[in-house]
Amino acid sequence: MEIKYDKNSIIKILKDNKIKVTPNRFKVAFELFNSNEHPSIDQLHQKLVKSNETQISFTSVYNIVKLFENAGLVKEILIENKIHYDSNITPHAHFICKNCGKVQDIELDKLNFIDEKKLISFKTFTEEELKDNKIDSVEITFYGICGECLKQENSEA
Repeated sequence: MEIKYDKNSIIKILKDNKIKVTPNRFKVAFELFNSNEHPSIDQLHQKLVKSNETQISFTSVYNIVKLFENAGLVKEILIENKIHYDSNITPHAHFICKNCGKVQDIELDKLNFIDEKKLISFKTFTEEELKDNKIDSVEITFYGICGECLKQENSEA
């Protein structure tokens, strides 16, 4: 795992969001904030149990992740009817491999056919069918076969 957030930066993020730093909150934050995998709570719990000497309950992980979500530190994403969590809260798209299920972040500024500024301002966009609604977020998800699965398919052919 690539360490994007060290101990001090995680403590600062939690304190800046008025979240009391406890050992379990720190462990969950460290795993979740440094993950590129968009884990479910079950996956996150399993990883924490395997990688740490201390035990943490599923309920504790759930409550901590929900605390982080309510503070705006992570967001919930739905992948194949299962809830996963994304610590990248900046506007971005996702690519989901139909073969292996891997989820990748795609930065919007790298997509030539999408104007990021217009997309972000889409939140205030009003059209006849949206006139009585307020848009909170926009999600873009691409589905296909990831590069690793394509290589595997090509090597088997």
